[in-house]
Amino acid sequence: MESTGQKRIERIDTSVNKPAIPPSRTEKRAAKTRKKLLTAALEIFSECGVDAAAIDMITERADLGKGTFYRHFTDKYDIAGVLVEQAIDHLIETLRESDRQPTTTLQEVLEHFLNAHYAFFRNHQDEFILLFQGRLLLKLERQATDRIEAPFSRYLEEIERQLMPFLGEKKLDWVRIRRLACAVAGFVFGFFSFAMIGMEPQDIADSIKPLRQSFVKSLTMFLTQ
Repeated sequence: MESTGQKRIERIDTSVNKPAIPPSRTEKRAAKTRKKLLTAALEIFSECGVDAAAIDMITERADLGKGTFYRHFTDKYDIAGVLVEQAIDHLIETLRESDRQPTTTLQEVLEHFLNAHYAFFRNHQDEFILLFQGRLLLKLERQATDRIEAPFSRYLEEIERQLMPFLGEKKLDWVRIRRLACAVAGFVFGFFSFAMIGMEPQDIADSIKPLRQSFVKSLTMFLTQ
């Protein structure tokens, strides 16, 4: 005879294994519209900046009405926040892909950080520009802070997570590790944001090599002192 508990487990298992309900035509249409708005907004923000962008510019680029925009987003800072989240996801994914390569020293993991950021810069330039703007928005626009701050915190936490195994038995306080994560982010975003002005990709790659070597050496000394 089956116990009540066994029957309950069977009922739970049955519900868990139910196939997912496919999205309706209305949901698919809404998702497609949302994607068009996000694509248009990323292009506009990359071209003229979040602060100078207007919702009319986004809807015109997406070939959609203004009312359609407000059915998906509250204002331009709302859509900018969504785009920042997506960009941070792509950057973290790039960091984790590179993380699968074997690294055995602190210097190697710092090199890995810079290589991953360079790959992100090359493959997602519009998102890179948006993230650089997002850092400024945290200081300039209080209404943008709540939505944008959390993804940047996740990004710094990912750098810290990858760094920790290479510190060995050396105990560093959280503030010092966070400063290191900020230093990596600041170096990369600062260099590439200015390098984009009038420099070819190969020139950028050649220019960063000596700077990267000095930067990695300095950070290694900072952590091992």
